[in-house]
Amino acid sequence: MVGKRVLGLVLMSVALAGCAVTDASGDVPAPADTRPSVVTDCGTFDLDQRQGLPDSAMRCFVDAVAAGRSVHLKETRPTVEGDPITVIYRADAQRRVDVITDSRQDRFGTRIISRQTCTGPVPAPGQLSFTHCSEPTPIKD
Repeated sequence: MVGKRVLGLVLMSVALAGCAVTDASGDVPAPADTRPSVVTDCGTFDLDQRQGLPDSAMRCFVDAVAAGRSVHLKETRPTVEGDPITVIYRADAQRRVDVITDSRQDRFGTRIISRQTCTGPVPAPGQLSFTHCSEPTPIKD
């Protein structure tokens, strides 16, 4: 009796192993935990001193964070002297936002890359604002 149960389980396992969900191309997709995560790209913007981030880019970022989607937004703005400062905003599915500021080309500034962890992004006139951010921490390039 035990042998029939084992044989039945083996046959069922073999039958189920042949069943797999396929995508539109007919390929079997990778298991969910090994698939690359999809990141929403809200754009890359090279701004001048009088420009701000487009409202559509800020809304894209804020909406993605609120929905718990991974998202990316990059801006480069010049200082008063014209030196470029690049800021990268990245958020993960847990709604944690990393703000990476690269001021290495600022001749009159700190000339470092720093990271802040922020929460609660909201669009402000021409830039993103946050309800809370950690202190900037230098990171190695």
